[in-house]
Amino acid sequence: MAIRSQHFHLLISAILFISGTMKLKIFQHQQLDNIVILTPLGDGTGFRYQELHVDVNAIRAEMAKPGNRHLILNLEHMEYFGSEFIGGLVSMLRETKNRGGLACFANATPQMMQVLKTMSLFKLWPHFNSQNEAIAAAKEKDAPPS
Repeated sequence: MAIRSQHFHLLISAILFISGTMKLKIFQHQQLDNIVILTPLGDGTGFRYQELHVDVNAIRAEMAKPGNRHLILNLEHMEYFGSEFIGGLVSMLRETKNRGGLACFANATPQMMQVLKTMSLFKLWPHFNSQNEAIAAAKEKDAPPS
């Protein structure tokens, strides 16, 4: 039985998660306690759909693990992104927020700020001026009530 290319990539993503490593092509991944920080690399309009699909599925699986609660998207290298990319971001952010974690943007360039405002994405997820501010907000969300 032949394995289609898309299924092969999804299988590889699953194997990488089981082995504890996450190899992403489009995002740089950092882990800080229960906070996952993703930084898209490159031009957001030029990502190949297949690579985006595989990375987003891998990240969603990673975020479903019990130790991962918050998701920060650091947009410092982005000037614009296409509709497929937006769809991937929205799915990751929505799932994180639905599980009670902080899902947010950080470090957006002035051009990206305008794109996010135009698309009304700030109504759903906050933006922080720096990655450190976003990390502090995630940690504050975990703090016990005083």
